[in-house]
Amino acid sequence: MIIERLKSGVITVGPGRGFIVEGAGERLVITAAHCLPSLPPAGPSFRLVARTFGPLLALRGEEHSAWAVCRFVDPIADIAVLGSPDNSHADDYNALMGTTTALSFGDAVRRPVNFWAPVRLLSLDGRWFSCTIRHYGGRLWITYAAERVYGGMSGSPIVAEAGTAIGSCAPPPRPGRAVPTRASPTTCRDGCSATLTRWVSPRIRLTKGDIVR
Repeated sequence: MIIERLKSGVITVGPGRGFIVEGAGERLVITAAHCLPSLPPAGPSFRLVARTFGPLLALRGEEHSAWAVCRFVDPIADIAVLGSPDNSHADDYNALMGTTTALSFGDAVRRPVNFWAPVRLLSLDGRWFSCTIRHYGGRLWITYAAERVYGGMSGSPIVAEAGTAIGSCAPPPRPGRAVPTRASPTTCRDGCSATLTRWVSPRIRLTKGDIVR
């Protein structure tokens, strides 16, 4: 199945996860902002080193070995985009990216309020399980999950049945604890609440699905 091949596109990011996508000239990692050790300082004048974290990345189940630079972060939406760091750490990052599979993005969710759709989440032990996403005018709600959602799944992709990533899972960062599979209705929009989208770079459009207690 196509979805089984996507497991290698989900990696470890700090205490959580991230997933790989193709960017403009490099592979990028989409993750939850709270998976970063700290938020980078505001302002474009800060040097790249202030936005570089590591060791932060690894294949699932392995020790953190690769560094990454934060190219975008939104602490309110709890989402971050990571890219290749400077030359001193670029080799480890590129080597990790070479062992992964890039996930494709589905079309932005542009459906009427109160739609629902079947999706998959990747469990902590690497199994895809089913759940349903619903939209009530804000972020995605995750309901009818076949299994519990844990804090260590932060940053995991929400994958449509067609195998495309349509969102990022962001349960509270409480390692080892299960949380109910519902999502925050906090608004995350780009001018139309029905789109559920945010531009995080000129080439990447994301939807969000947050899990709350």
